[in-house]
Amino acid sequence: MKIFAPKYYTDFSCIAGACRHSCCIGWEIDIDAETAEKYRGMTGDYAKAVRESIEPGDPPHFRLGAEKRCPHLDETGLCRIILACGEDNLCEICREHPRFYHDTCRGREVGLGMACEEACRRILSSDGYAEFVPVGEGADAELPEFDAVALRTELFRLLSDRDISYADCRKKIAERWRVSPSDLSDEAARELLSELEYLDPARRVRFLAYSSSCPDPEDSAQLRRALAYFLFRHCSPAQSEAEFRAGVGFALFCERLLASIAGEGDIAECARMISEELEYSEENTEAIKFEFVF
Repeated sequence: MKIFAPKYYTDFSCIAGACRHSCCIGWEIDIDAETAEKYRGMTGDYAKAVRESIEPGDPPHFRLGAEKRCPHLDETGLCRIILACGEDNLCEICREHPRFYHDTCRGREVGLGMACEEACRRILSSDGYAEFVPVGEGADAELPEFDAVALRTELFRLLSDRDISYADCRKKIAERWRVSPSDLSDEAARELLSELEYLDPARRVRFLAYSSSCPDPEDSAQLRRALAYFLFRHCSPAQSEAEFRAGVGFALFCERLLASIAGEGDIAECARMISEELEYSEENTEAIKFEFVF
């Protein structure tokens, strides 16, 4: 089965040591069963260091060091496993991050998560979100019957229409799916945000600047692209209209949160924080989507 991705996907590559927010810091890195077996039989100068760094468990994971750094992250931000053993010896999560996959009635798709600094930069600088290109082959799988792609295409057509103001575009999307961030009062939205779990507790306070009626920046191109990304990631896997509507609600909510806090700093960094705190926690994502299920 062919795998498709937004056009900007093909321009992405990890910037490794140049990244300011390494995915090898702060995250518990699980080791999949196939790679764990490979590590048990690994030979070479670095094999012992790899085995001694593994914390047993279900699944096993690398034992983080000072400042929650992966034990294989060197002083320059490069991976010692890649340097000593080659990229083929990475565990699955390290090979795949920041990619995510979902199946649609038209095939499998892969995207890039905005929690990654370089992925976020690519997403927010590209208008290629509506154009999908083949990027590889995957194993065949049973695909859902619900055609989320056709509904997503309709939304992308609106987002790509520059004869419609961005504010009107958002309004049309909300009206089409009968769901809007304003369905929640700002007070209720802030209460919801305050109750979520955070990797960085300081972001809880920052997110409480949320307002569903905050003004758009003069140049709304990055907000438009961010909304397209959220719609792609959270509507495409839907297997019913109710799931699709919840995905639209989540996307519009995240876009308004981004608009609310972007004035306090770089919009790309704000988008990255929202993705890291909300999208990369299944519990947080589901808590927000639940508000838009009816």
